[in-house]
Amino acid sequence: MRKKLTSLVLALVFTVGLSGVSLAAKCKGEVVKNEGGEMVIKLKGECKANAGDSVKIKVKHAAKVEGC
Repeated sequence: MRKKLTSLVLALVFTVGLSGVSLAAKCKGEVVKNEGGEMVIKLKGECKANAGDSVKIKVKHAAKVEGC
């Protein structure tokens, strides 16, 4: 009985975790303007984000080449 209950709980946790990840949208874009607390981003392609949505931004730095 205990193994069945543990299996059920783990299955539910796994299902809830996957549903949270599937709700996240991935959009790519470029920062056009950054002034104080406001940032304007030009998105590439279609994105399901609307004005007022909460977002998390991950910055990718371009590779730098150093010379002599």
